[in-house]
Amino acid sequence: MQKTKFKIVLFGLLILSMIFAGCSSNEKPTNSKAEIPNLKVGYIFTNHQTPLMVAAEKGEEFKENGVYLKEVVERQKYTLMKNDETMANIELVVTKSGSETMTMMGQGHIDMGLASSAACITAIDKGTKIKILNPVHTEGIGLVVGKESPINNWEDFKKSVKEGDLPFKVGYHSPTSAPVILFEAALNDSGLTGTYNPEDMNADILFVDLKGTSNLIPALTSKQVDAWVGPSPYPELSVTEDIGKIVLDMKHLPPEGKWYDFPCCVASATEEVIEKNPEIVEAFSKVLTIAADYSENHKEEAAKITAEFTGVSEEAAKMATIKYTTNPSETWVENVGLIVDALRKANKLSDAFVDEEYENIKEKIYDFSFVNKALEK
Repeated sequence: MQKTKFKIVLFGLLILSMIFAGCSSNEKPTNSKAEIPNLKVGYIFTNHQTPLMVAAEKGEEFKENGVYLKEVVERQKYTLMKNDETMANIELVVTKSGSETMTMMGQGHIDMGLASSAACITAIDKGTKIKILNPVHTEGIGLVVGKESPINNWEDFKKSVKEGDLPFKVGYHSPTSAPVILFEAALNDSGLTGTYNPEDMNADILFVDLKGTSNLIPALTSKQVDAWVGPSPYPELSVTEDIGKIVLDMKHLPPEGKWYDFPCCVASATEEVIEKNPEIVEAFSKVLTIAADYSENHKEEAAKITAEFTGVSEEAAKMATIKYTTNPSETWVENVGLIVDALRKANKLSDAFVDEEYENIKEKIYDFSFVNKALEK
């Protein structure tokens, strides 16, 4: 009799446990790891993208602003925090160039990325589903020659190019980088001609793809090129390493004033991330805005952080002439049109944008709604 009662009680307990288990299984856990998106953010070792490095390094020091990056693995993994809430797991991915960043975004390997505006525009033209979110800086591009070169300014450069028997070789690190786009556009205004075809002996300048910023300085020492155009801190690094000299900061390319606030690196995100996680995109834009403001107002500290991240000398990083900002000003937006025109003239637009005027494609290129909210607060 007792065994029967025991069995009945045991059976009842079993039934109750199943009921409670069923009820609890319908409840969704709060803030579980499964609910937190894992996002990869691409960037390049250049102080054009210092705001991202500053955001990572300063971390919780930006907490009072409401959003910040919390370090998990130094310079690799972070959590994007909004107050005390984890919004996303962020992994930083180093790429060689803007074009590589865009390729990886198109393939689904990167969700957000910092790259040149030109790289983003050409990627969108070819069907990559991304949007530019905001600038991260303007300017900071240099024309560099070997330290023994007689060229010291733009007039010297033009004279040397015109007097040479062969095309003057100018290197660049990526075909869709802002330095080569800006330089090619300025050549047209200066009456010089350029080519990417090494068999074309009639052009004044032969552009040489050096396939990455790490090859810029070696290309001078090996005499592979006569000069190159590149982003900071590489022009400055060529000087500190006693290998090259800066002919001019390219914002001073003729006609003077036309190339000020020239768009270079921007932050972008895939349309999928924007659609699925708009609150994360907004928070990330705010983090970059906070970090860009800090970088602009604390240039020496920002240079030190950049040097530690990238391995370049602090001296070179401090020499850079960069304006950090996430504000898509009227001038900046207007100058994006110059990039579109330059890309078209260089035959680098071949699909959606080749026959479209800039005014007609603005909404396809960028979405400033997120950074505008960040700038308002």
